[in-house]
Amino acid sequence: MSKFALALLTLLIAVPSQAAELVESIVARVGDRIITRSQYTKRLEDGLNELRQALPPDQVASRSAELKKTLIDDMLNEMLVKERADRLGLSVSPAEIGEAIKRLKGQYGLETDEQFVDSLRKSGMTRADMEARLRDSLLTNKVFARELRNREDLSDRELRERFTRERDRFRLPERAKVREIVVLKPADNNAAALTTARKKAQEIAARVRAGEAFDTLAKELSESPTNEKGGELGEIARGELLADLDSAVFNLNGPGIAGPIELKSSIHILKVEERLPSEVPSFESVKDRLRKDASEETFQRDYKAYIERLRKDAFVQVNEKNLPI
Repeated sequence: MSKFALALLTLLIAVPSQAAELVESIVARVGDRIITRSQYTKRLEDGLNELRQALPPDQVASRSAELKKTLIDDMLNEMLVKERADRLGLSVSPAEIGEAIKRLKGQYGLETDEQFVDSLRKSGMTRADMEARLRDSLLTNKVFARELRNREDLSDRELRERFTRERDRFRLPERAKVREIVVLKPADNNAAALTTARKKAQEIAARVRAGEAFDTLAKELSESPTNEKGGELGEIARGELLADLDSAVFNLNGPGIAGPIELKSSIHILKVEERLPSEVPSFESVKDRLRKDASEETFQRDYKAYIERLRKDAFVQVNEKNLPI
């Protein structure tokens, strides 16, 4: 299956066709809509094939069992949403389908319809299959936009209350603003070259401690890609650096110079420009993150309650005896 088609299967909600032969077993019914045994079987086979292609072998069995356990409920939920769309008078126009196809083609670098159809063909999908799934996905989004709360509707008061309850979750670790100068050791451990590298590192450290500008020396003498930025590593949290470098940085009581520090393949001189304590950031600095986290959790909670409400108001029947074993 192509990468493009895998993405389609992940992003688009697949709702079974309503056309069914009268002689075929019905596994579930939602209002006037039905799920036939063959529709359920095909959906299951498609899902299992996707898992086999997307996951390592040791994860396939457990995820396959999970899919078999939840599939009928997923399909029922999709049909409930379609029923609701009918009641709300929502639909998807051909122009909207066309715009969605255009966005997908642009996203995956498919310039022509021929390339688009070929990508679908390689995954065993037809254009009609894809358009049906797109239509269902767009229709579902319209229902959710109409009836489920948007993240932008969360007030600052609600977000601040959440921040107060969970402030420790946002606590920042101890940090330091650090620059580096790196001298590489010879790859072959040639004794003379190693002595030269160590001498160079010691001379640089002495010049830094004597007051020469660290960033200037880093640009001139450092053998790390950070030399272009004057050796700037930015804000480093305790535990992010290799153990010897981390100890050197956080054993300093405040701003200062550490090194030379010799590692397996390099020698480092570090400048700690500022030490920052572990602290809880301000509400304003994490408000956007709070809104995203809260809205995702709120959506999942609201979605579950919404589906339960739709089920309560709809005629839903599952014929378990007709489900494949």
